[in-house]
Amino acid sequence: MPYYISGVTADYRNLIARTPEEFRVKNGIEVLTKHRVVEIEPERERVKVVDLVSGHEFYDDYTKLLIATGARAFIPPIEGTDLDGCFVLRKLDDSIRIKSFLNEKKPRTALVVGAGPIGLEMCESFRAVGLQVAVLEMADQVMPLIEPDLAAKVQARLEQQGVNCLLGQQLEAIEGDSAGSIRRVATSGGELECDIVLLGIGVRPATEMAAAGGVELGIKGAIKVDPHMRTNLNDVYAAGDCATTTNTVNGRETWLPLASTSRKQGRLAADNMFGGDIEFPGVQGTSVVKCFDLTVGRTGLNEIEARDAGFDPVVLSIEAESLHEYYPGGGAITLKLFADRVGGRLLGAQMVGEISSIAEKRLDVLSVALGAGMTVEDLRYLDLAYAPPYSTAVDLPLIAGNIMTGKIRGKSCRCDSEGLE
Repeated sequence: MPYYISGVTADYRNLIARTPEEFRVKNGIEVLTKHRVVEIEPERERVKVVDLVSGHEFYDDYTKLLIATGARAFIPPIEGTDLDGCFVLRKLDDSIRIKSFLNEKKPRTALVVGAGPIGLEMCESFRAVGLQVAVLEMADQVMPLIEPDLAAKVQARLEQQGVNCLLGQQLEAIEGDSAGSIRRVATSGGELECDIVLLGIGVRPATEMAAAGGVELGIKGAIKVDPHMRTNLNDVYAAGDCATTTNTVNGRETWLPLASTSRKQGRLAADNMFGGDIEFPGVQGTSVVKCFDLTVGRTGLNEIEARDAGFDPVVLSIEAESLHEYYPGGGAITLKLFADRVGGRLLGAQMVGEISSIAEKRLDVLSVALGAGMTVEDLRYLDLAYAPPYSTAVDLPLIAGNIMTGKIRGKSCRCDSEGLE
């Protein structure tokens, strides 16, 4: 959706995965739009539905029920969030309204609240259409889920691109004029003039109806499910942004509202509802975001999370070029790797790299290695594709494996750019 707002994607209809008509024609599935389920009656195996056009209420029976109510954007309880020009970005309609506002009202200055992935994407989108942009973040760094030294690189690139980073500050109020349009915001650090505000401060699972129907909730208020995506109620399943999952690295229940997780959970739930017996293995927390010409990504645990899970983490930070210096192109990548001192098990990785470095390829390699339970010594022998246009002869995951193995063994780690002593 940010790419539709910036003009990279010209037509919002290209963002629609499948229409109700396509569901009906291709799959024989009836999709009731403009209907809302308002109540679940598990003892009667039925749901109460409201037709939002006519107001008519009716009950619909089920044999198996899947709850996929997703999550909703969090709107803080402060003054001014109802003003014209204050937006969240969660649904397609949100992006259409933002695009229309930009075209009709011609704002000049934007404030993005929240420096997470959506916030950074919207900083880029607003800059792409010519707005002056500031980003407000409660934490002392952008991208709070990555290590501070990597976040500093992202902040530097944001500022280089004209984004004013206001860190360690909280939004207190949004102020408007007599016409109901935004004119300024009040923050814990002072006042700031702006014409449009984008609230990108996270989402919350939409689970109130499920809870009212007796569905047990888990971490962060998401629906608690087992590996088969079953809830505590017979024949009631849940999947996607409203459901919990398991972190495969520390074995703990977690909630990770990502599109990739939702699609996998939904497919697995459907298989099991129709007689399958498949278990969802969980997630590692792998994610990536584009921030102007940087790629920012992570997988697995960071140092604090690893220590909290009972590991003795060893941390490695290295910088490398994605290609040999004699071959044009490529770019720099900074990698933070986390491994357990006992046995050398890989625990997590974080990266910041130039778009031209294809850092996400290296992150995916480490994500697969993490999922396979590999040690850092295993990384040294990965059989990765090599040719000068694509990588160095010893690519970054192997470099990291070489250096981290030496570090865990207590060697001095005097290594060259390929991690070789």
